[in-house]
Amino acid sequence: MVGDRTMMRSTIKTTIALGALLGSFFTMGQASANPGLAIDGSKVLPVNVSSTLRAEISRGRTADAGSFHAVNDLVARSKTIDARARGGKAAISHALAKLGPTAVMPMIELLAFDGPAGLPVEQSPAVQRDLVEALGLLRDPRAMPVLGKMLERDADFTTTRTVAEAIARMDTDEASQKLVSSLATSSGERAKAILAGMGMCHKTVVTQTLAARLAARPDDATAILVVKSLGHAGNAWGWKTLADRTDENEVRGAAAKALVDAYVTYTGSAREAAAKALLVVDAPNTSSLIQNAKSSASPEARTALDALATRVAHNPTR
Repeated sequence: MVGDRTMMRSTIKTTIALGALLGSFFTMGQASANPGLAIDGSKVLPVNVSSTLRAEISRGRTADAGSFHAVNDLVARSKTIDARARGGKAAISHALAKLGPTAVMPMIELLAFDGPAGLPVEQSPAVQRDLVEALGLLRDPRAMPVLGKMLERDADFTTTRTVAEAIARMDTDEASQKLVSSLATSSGERAKAILAGMGMCHKTVVTQTLAARLAARPDDATAILVVKSLGHAGNAWGWKTLADRTDENEVRGAAAKALVDAYVTYTGSAREAAAKALLVVDAPNTSSLIQNAKSSASPEARTALDALATRVAHNPTR
């Protein structure tokens, strides 16, 4: 009898152990079967980063499950909301950002670890962009590992630009380094998308990189993208909203110099884009830059620079 009870306890323990083992395999299978909307964080993120983010997601759900439900609800209804929108696409990203910091981990979970089951494949890029834009608006550095991996993958122009913008909005050294290094290894449409998005970063190295690209005299379409990015980087009103204005004078001055040079070099729509960006940057040294440029400009360019000087003197953005 005693031997039977001992054998029974041993059998029960073995069954429990096997159940736990099978349960762990089942859980891992579930996680890999339904990765994030954008990346499979369990595979592409460093193990320590993936573990840290998963732990934060778990803590966030315990502390505020409502935020997870709210984010999932907006994502699930995004197609319907878009269809009902008037005057263009519904700003799902702004609705997500309005949920505040507690929405960061739910959005990271959807992008990198647990995309919602049943989401139509054709809708996925749009939803990714909404989530990414919202993370950029919230400027939470915890999103950087996921956004960084997203920038490394192949994607359409709009998605790559949106990811670059979100990273740029972080306004950190890590963000600027990621943008500059990604641009250095990119070409074609991918490079153009990064150039179009990186101007949202207000670090000197980003402005210098944009200026160097513009000095290389790319085609008019690319030049316009870079000119607009320089306008964002040096935007006088944008700088007033920033807590850290350490790089302001250097960024706005460098942007103005690059834009005046572009104004002389290009004609047509690219020249006009440079003029508009100069007015937005409104750097203190703009007038002197224009005068210096006249000394080596062609007669046509000197006439255009005179017109630009008049526009700067009566800058409507001030």
